[in-house]
Parts: sequence; structure tokens; C-alpha cells
Amino acid sequence: MINSFALVLLLGFELSYYLLIIQTGVVAHYNSDLTVLFPMFVGGILGTILSGRSWGKIVEPIHKIMIALTLQLLLSFTYPHYNIYTLSILGLAVGLMAPLGIYLFKVKQSNQLLLALAIAYIAGTYFYTSDVDDRLLLAIIFSFIALFSAVLLKNYKVDTDAKILSLSFVSYAPLILWILLDSTLFETLSRHNELDIWSKHTLIIGIFHVVGLLAAYLIAITKKKQHIIIALLFLGSYSLFYFEMPLLLAILYPFTISYYNVTVFRTLSKEMSLSKLAFIMVFVGWIASGLGLALALFKLIY
Repeated sequence: MINSFALVLLLGFELSYYLLIIQTGVVAHYNSDLTVLFPMFVGGILGTILSGRSWGKIVEPIHKIMIALTLQLLLSFTYPHYNIYTLSILGLAVGLMAPLGIYLFKVKQSNQLLLALAIAYIAGTYFYTSDVDDRLLLAIIFSFIALFSAVLLKNYKVDTDAKILSLSFVSYAPLILWILLDSTLFETLSRHNELDIWSKHTLIIGIFHVVGLLAAYLIAITKKKQHIIIALLFLGSYSLFYFEMPLLLAILYPFTISYYNVTVFRTLSKEMSLSKLAFIMVFVGWIASGLGLALALFKLIY
């Protein structure tokens, strides 16, 4: 019971940290300047790769997580003011957490995954409109809760027998596409003053994030049908964006985010090889999202 609760808090608040401190915090503080942010991007890729490598006597993923979260917590005290070195280390810490956090989950732990995503999306929605330079306390609290949860799990061992498959790299291509589409639309919307759905429709967004999670959790369909539904959801979200229909967009887009992310996390949590998961996460967690940011900055979709 304690392990399940700690897992929920660990993933939920680490995802909240990524959404509010990294993606919409540090990036916004530095005005999305890719030159300034490049060290964090490089550190993130390096950390993600290192997460799947041997650390000598440190063999358990949870122990690696404790080290990464300690770094993250220490760096959170200087938020949002970083230099080339601290940005690199911050990226390293967050990059380490990406595959390790997912790898902790077993395939059958859907309840814990659902709750963790709910925490992240509700927190992300509620605090999204807060001043990005005033999120120091959030950075510290989120990091502390995640680290405290990791300490509770210090004796936790991943049941590798519960990791049921190792997909080909091509099989992960749809996940990379969904994250690219999401990142591009999200980063574009956050810079589109006429479609500021988070400020005007906060409650609706929060509700439909949860509805999307429940739909993905309760409706059992084949993987092929899941990808078809996700494609249609993104088609609808992009259409509502182009036709500038903010209320409907505030309903469909959060639903889309939650629905496809359950599919992404469930698929990634089945991967039996941590080193392979780390490699996949370079593309899923950094290249796809980074490319989405670049597309938004160059205003290629509006």
C-alpha cells in the first residue's frame, strides 16, 4: 500500500515539475531562446542515456532516482536563475528521471499510473497561469515530495518478470509522432494570445483532462484502434485551433493529451530493457518535444 502511494506521488509530482518548472517555467523565463536552453537540452539527452547504463554498485533504478532527485532539489533553490553549468545539470537530473520513473511501474499498475497523471495534469492546469518567475516554492515542494517518495521506496525492486515485451524501434514511432503533435500545438497555443484557453477555461480543461484519463483507462480496445482514435483526436484539436474555437478546444485538446499519454506510458512501462527504454526516451522525451518547440517558435502552423 505504501509502495503504491509513493509511486503515485513520485511520478505525479515529477511530471508536475517537468510541466511547470521545465517546460513552462525555465523555457518561458529564458524566452524560449534555444541558444540559452541548449545546455539543458544536451544535459537532458545525456541524463536519459546514462539512466540506462551501468552505475557500478548502484544497480537499482530507485537508487539512481534518489541521486537524480537530490540534484533536482538542490538546483530548485536557485530557480529560475541558472547558468550554462547549472542548466546542464538540471537537464541531466530531469533526463535521468524520465526513463527511470516509467521503468518503476509494472504493466498491471494502471490505477497508480492513472492517479499520477491526474495529479500532474490537475496541478499543471491550476498553476499554469502563475507567474513563471514566482514558481520557486513549487519547484522545491514538487522536488521534495518526489524525493521523499523515492526514499520511502528505497528498498523497492522492479519486477522485471512483469515487463512483458521489448518492441522494435519502429513500433515506438507512433508515440514519437503523438508527442511531436502535442508539443507543437501546446507550444503554439501558449504563444497565441487570442487562444489563451488556460486562463479563460481552467476548470473545463482540468475536468476534461480527468475525463480523458478515465476514457483511456476504462475503454479496452486494440492498439491499432487506439492509434486511429488518437489520430482523429489530434485532427480535431488542430482543426479547432485553426478555426479559433477556444471553448471547444478547451474540451477536446485536454482530453486528447490525457488519452494519448495513457497509451504512451502503458506502452513504455512494458519495455523490459532499461537501456532500450532510455534510448527510446531520447526521442520521445527530448527530440520530439524539442522539435515541437522549434516548430512553434518558427510559427509554422499559424
